This record gives sequence, structure tokens and C-alpha cells, in this order.
Amino acid sequence: RAPFGSGLGRYCREVVRALHQQHAFDEIVLAGDPAELQPFLRALRAPLRVIPLGAGRHSPRVPPGSPAIAAQVGRPHVTWFPNWDGAWRTPHAVATIHDLINLQGGDWRATLRAAVARAWIQRTVRGSARLLTVSEQSAREIVAAFPEAAGKLTVVPNGVADFFHDFGAKRSPSAARGARGAGASNDAGASHGAAPFLLTVANKRPHKRLETAIRAFAQMAAERPSLRLVMVGDRSPHATVLESLAASLGVADRIDDREGLNDEQLATLYGNAEALLVPSREEGFGLVALEAMACGCPVVAVDRPILREVLGDAAEFVPFDDATAMAAAVRRLSGPDGLRDRLITTGRARAADYTWTRTAERIAGVLQGA
Repeated sequence: RAPFGSGLGRYCREVVRALHQQHAFDEIVLAGDPAELQPFLRALRAPLRVIPLGAGRHSPRVPPGSPAIAAQVGRPHVTWFPNWDGAWRTPHAVATIHDLINLQGGDWRATLRAAVARAWIQRTVRGSARLLTVSEQSAREIVAAFPEAAGKLTVVPNGVADFFHDFGAKRSPSAARGARGAGASNDAGASHGAAPFLLTVANKRPHKRLETAIRAFAQMAAERPSLRLVMVGDRSPHATVLESLAASLGVADRIDDREGLNDEQLATLYGNAEALLVPSREEGFGLVALEAMACGCPVVAVDRPILREVLGDAAEFVPFDDATAMAAAVRRLSGPDGLRDRLITTGRARAADYTWTRTAERIAGVLQGA
């Protein structure tokens, strides 16, 4: 239901691709929009069967309509929902609950959405034969909120696409250093040209706290007139808040907004950025940080339990919502103590532990068990 433009889309594509390559099942059937799935199927080079779903992400039509979809498969099967918004009435169902970000309140609209999400996830927990999540931290939070999940939940970490591993393997730390500030001809048409830049890769939603990255960039902008900030990710209504903040800080004309990039374009940005900034209030995993590490990009992230779990000692951590600390960490990357080289080396080693092949093998075991 969201094959591109999000971390969820990456998760779906990479797991399905690996399951297909491993011949884990006699057949893989996709339920979704046939037109949206065509680019993925062309890249997969496999004629997988597609059943039209007629509903988008978080559509209330999916749970009650899933038995009718299942009936069209025509053979015994397990149904995997790669997000929490399904599995109410579907036998032999497995759902992945990546995180509980949707349970966060705020104004009355956010509080209402959180209440709906809580009830929906509760139904998914009860209706699933098995559950998946992507980190130990997420597992703890899920069980605390939904105790019934305890006996069904398996932690299977995400992977890093082979493309990013291969991209990083071709670049030594010294080559990566030399590329920073040298620009790239295939970076999705970014207007920064040869200018050095910092990078964020996140949907422009409130919990990503991209405001911290903008404020940190603004603190460095005066001392480094050529520095730019490249922000990759789908827009949302919150994007206008970010634009207003950038304008108020006088850096709007030095921020490049990008979306819809392919793997090559994204890897080029990872590989040429001075640092990836991860300022999120909440993450289910922190996949983009691992992708950046695989490409030889240092990561500066907020100090959150899930990011500590996934990134280990391969990132520079700063307090949450502290733009001054984030700017200081970026400055330290250029210092004489070799911090940049250490983060590049340890980051690549850390990212190498995560592959979608391994992820899919473990997910296949859970699906077969269901």
C-alpha cells in the first residue's frame, strides 16, 4: 500500500525481493495497487500475482475486506501485513508493528488519531497469529502497551540494501573525505553543485524533529557561507512549519528539498554529505542511519534508546532537541582527532551486520510458523 517514498516501502520491497530469491514459498501474491507496484515488479523481474486492494495506507477498509482478498488467493497461505493496520479478521495472519509513534498525542486532532490507532493496534494484536517488530526497544514498548503481544512477538531487525553496501565498498575513507564538498553529477539535480552539505533523510512529519537539524545548520551557516542543508523525504503539512522556521533563521535559500530519489541518487548524497543528521523524537529502527553508514557517511544522531541499540558506538550522539550540541558534533568531525575516519570505519562495520537476506530468512521462519 506504500511501495515507494517511505521506510515502510523499503521494508516491503526488500523483504519480498529476498523471500522471492530464497524461494521461501511456492508463491508470493501481492495485494495492492497494480499500477503502483509495476516499477517494483519490473525491477524484481518476476511475474508475481497482484490482487487489487483498492485501499491506501491506514485505510479502514482493509481489515474487514481482507477475508475477501484472502479468498482470491485460492490456496492455503499465510497473510503478512507489513504494518499494524490489518489482520483483524484474517486467519493465519502476521503483522509487523514497527513502532508506536502513532500513539503519541498532542492537540485534539493528534489525541483523537492516537486513540483510533491504539484501538486499531489492539485489534491487530488480538487478530494476528504472530507479530513482528524491528528492535528490542520497540518490543518492550509494544508489550508494555499491549500485554497480549508478549507471547506472539518476535524481533527481526531490518537490513541494509545490497546497493548501499556495494556503493560503500567501492569507496575508501580517504576517497569519501575527498568527495565531500566535491559535489556529484548524478545527485538528483541538487542545486548545491560543488558546495559542502549536511543531509537529513526523513519524512517531514513532526516526530522527525527536523527543526533541530535546521537550527543546527543555521548556527553553522554564518561561519561557513558555502555550506548547505539537503533534506530528502516526502512532504507533509508539517513541511510548511519547517519552511517558515528556515525563513525566520535566514537560511531558506540554502536548503535543498528533495523527494522521490532512486537508490543511486540517495547513495550519492549519503556518500558526499559531510554528515547525516538524525534528530527524531521517535524512531522504530533508524534505517537511514545504517544506509548512510554503509555508504561511508558519518552520522550525528540524538541520544535515544532505539538509536543506541541499532547504531552502537558507530555514531556521534547528542542530547535530544539540542541544536547547539548537534552543530558542535558536526564541527568535531573536522577536528584533528580522527573522529570522522573512526565513524566512517566503525559505521561501515556496523552496517555490514544488517542485510535484508538475513532479515527475510528470519521473517520466513515466523510466517511458516504461523
